[in-house]
Amino acid sequence: MSSVDQTPRTLSLTRAYNILTHVQSASAIVFSAYVVIHSTQILSANFGGVGLANRSLLLTRPFYQDKGMETVLVLGSAIVHVATGLAKFGLRVYWKQINTATHSSLLPYHRLIGHLQLPFIGLHYYLTRILPIQKYGDSSFIDFSYIGWGLQNRPIFTYGLHTTLVLGSVYHTVSGLSFIYSRYFKKSKLSEPKVPQHGKSVEQQQLNFKTKHNQQLKKALVAALSLSLISGLVIIGRDTKTIPLRLDFESMYSKILCN
Repeated sequence: MSSVDQTPRTLSLTRAYNILTHVQSASAIVFSAYVVIHSTQILSANFGGVGLANRSLLLTRPFYQDKGMETVLVLGSAIVHVATGLAKFGLRVYWKQINTATHSSLLPYHRLIGHLQLPFIGLHYYLTRILPIQKYGDSSFIDFSYIGWGLQNRPIFTYGLHTTLVLGSVYHTVSGLSFIYSRYFKKSKLSEPKVPQHGKSVEQQQLNFKTKHNQQLKKALVAALSLSLISGLVIIGRDTKTIPLRLDFESMYSKILCN
């Protein structure tokens, strides 16, 4: 096939890749809304202990655990986000550009960390949604005492799972939202004339410095949020005293962990 014949096909695939990026970005915004709500519940433990965390959980959970909202806000957006990412990866494989550079606003290993998070997200969903539904037929009344029991009695598994989720989710979310902001909402400034200085343009030097500075700020934000969330988990584990359903919780955790 001649290069002339390939041009329309190449343009069509490029357009498809851009559409997939738009859809992936939209799904990221939707799923991030859930992440922010859920993170706020844990963060509140830093200010009012497990009592405030439980109140925050019960007040905000209806926003994402309603049947329709959960399908769209949590499951739907997550599936769309992963599916579009895989489709884009398939196109990069087709173009033989698997290791192509990512957008400068993304943190390093953004894609890899997102992929590595998938089994941990699935395990968390199974632990906190599927198992309670199997046990009680509902999970809307489960509070942080369920996680608190795990932190106290199965600390390696529970801290390991949720610390991994915190670090990966915060990193991927901050990185992704930064990309969305820079791509869709940030107004581009008119470029200044390039003035050579020691063989390099001043404009390029300023751009490199700004990019590096922004990356450092994002990493600092990731560190601050991660530490705050992990601190909230520690407080939940420490402050959870009365656990009426502890025997039920033990049997539910035992479905994942062998005694």
